[in-house]
Order: sequence, then C-alpha cells, then structure tokens
Amino acid sequence: MESVPNVLITGGYGCIGAATTKWLLHNTNSHVTLLSRSADEDRTQRVFENVDRSRLEVVACDVSDGPQVDQWISHHSFTRIAHLAGLQTPDCNSHRDRGLQTNLAGTQNLIEAMKHSQTSLQRFVFASSMAVYGPRSTYPTGRIETDSEPMPVNVYGVWKLAAENLCRLFAHDTGIATACLRPGAVFGPGRDAGQTAAPTTAMKQIALGQPYEIPYRNSQDYLYAPDVGAAFGNALMEPYDGFGAFTLPSHTASTAEMINAMQTSASSLGIPERFQITAGESEVPFVCDLDFQPFLDAFPNTTHTPLSESIQQSIEHFVAEADQGRLKI
Repeated sequence: MESVPNVLITGGYGCIGAATTKWLLHNTNSHVTLLSRSADEDRTQRVFENVDRSRLEVVACDVSDGPQVDQWISHHSFTRIAHLAGLQTPDCNSHRDRGLQTNLAGTQNLIEAMKHSQTSLQRFVFASSMAVYGPRSTYPTGRIETDSEPMPVNVYGVWKLAAENLCRLFAHDTGIATACLRPGAVFGPGRDAGQTAAPTTAMKQIALGQPYEIPYRNSQDYLYAPDVGAAFGNALMEPYDGFGAFTLPSHTASTAEMINAMQTSASSLGIPERFQITAGESEVPFVCDLDFQPFLDAFPNTTHTPLSESIQQSIEHFVAEADQGRLKI
C-alpha cells in the first residue's frame, strides 16, 4: 500500500492538467511531478498561485522525445500517471506532423517507457476527448451511450481514438488499471486554447467589459474546469480495475442558454453593463448528449457543479484577474 502516492502529470500547465494538479495537492498527500516542454518558474507561480507547492515538482520534458521520456520514467518510481500533454484541434490541423508526434507518438513513447520501467505503477489515466465521436446528427435522439461507434471528424479525434487503443493494449499487456477520459467543452479558469474555448473567452470579455461574438450557435456538453480536474483526480486515486473509456459529467446546453446564463451571472455580480456577448450563425459538428453515468458508477465521489453556479464562479474569477490587470484572453 503506497503511503505517499507519487504522481506524474504530463501537460500539467494546461487547463485540465493544472486543475488536476490543484485537486491532488488540495485533496491528497501525493507528491506531484508536472512534465512540460519547458519548466518555467514564473509560469508555475502564476498557474499555481495560492497553492501549496511544497509537494510539486516541475520538470522540462517533451513527450515526443522518446529517449528523454524513457529516462524520466525509468529513474522515478511513479505510482500513478496521468497523460494530458497534447496539441489542441487548431494546432493539430495547422501542424499535422507535430500534432502526430505529440498526440499519438508521444502517447506511445510514454506507454513504452511505462512498460520498460520496473516501478510500482498502479494506475494510468489518459486524457482522450469527445472528439472521438461524430457529429450529433450521426446518432439517435436521446442520450448517446459511451460505447457508441466513434466517428472522429478531424485528425485530433483520430489520434485520440488511436491513442485509446494503445492504452487498451497497455492495460491488457501489463494488467495495470487504465482509464481513458473523454472531456467535452471545458470552460472556466485556465481555459485559453482550443476549438471549444470560445465560451470561456466570452466570460473573460465580460470581465473586461468588451463585446465578443461566440462564433457558433449549437449545443455542446459543457464541463467546468475544476470539476474536470476532480474527475481526473478521482480516476487516478479511487479504487478501479481493468480498462475503460468514459465520458465525463457535463451539462448539455445551447450557445443561447450559455449566453443567457452569462448575462444572469453578470447581473448577479453587479456588472450588468459589462455584458456584450452575442452568438454567430455558424454550426460546428460538436457532439452532445453524451451519457456519463458509467463514469459516476465507477467514480461516485466526483463533483458536478450546477451550470449556472460554475459560470458565475468563472466570471467572478476572471473579474478578479481583470481588476488586478492580470487577465489574459
């Protein structure tokens, strides 16, 4: 039985990686090592402000560099690993070779390093994506089951799906409990990039009192960033055996519903005059209505903040940053 879990987080500066790291430091006695392409003390202080960093180590390591990854894994006795490093959809579309090397080959590098090491690894969690599914119109009405046929519409989703299969083979070959988590449209503190980041950008613009148009108007499955961090934390730490792929607890909402909730939150926070958010006319092939009950069955202690509350908390966070001159779009 591990007395102090030794956790590795790849991509720990990113939105989900940072939220997961914060959850672990707040809720467990784990020692957390954060892997990123660059180890930046200023960025560490900014991302993990007001967090006890005495159990946090940040290391420069690029997952696309197989020998470097192998060296790091083989020389450290990690008991739990979460792999979140990867390029977002726009970068994958624009730089396909780099996206392939990071998102897919990087996952393979990490898996091979874990297989070669003689550590006491107990759990591996991989950050997949709802992008493994096809457009909403591809599936019947009602809830879309987790095991519905994947039909990714871009290379980002294709590589995530391929990486899930690498994880499945890893679990089969090693017997190490492995979970692939498929977040939807994450919003809130820390979100700054990706195809579905527009609602978070809108919340930041409310904080700044600037107009902004969310460029699409259709439904998505929205997830609050701290809740996603808690989901990954629970998947890392709670009892679990075997292999599974899960969609995460979310709120299905249209762009109009999100905008209305933002306006209500701005009024509740006493800044109604700062609200200048509209929606564009485009529709994008996002999936929604994904069933997340299997995840709750496996990890019942995960938080699921109400949508209106999480939107207000996000805007309040961004207002505080804006008032301090620290908010970045």
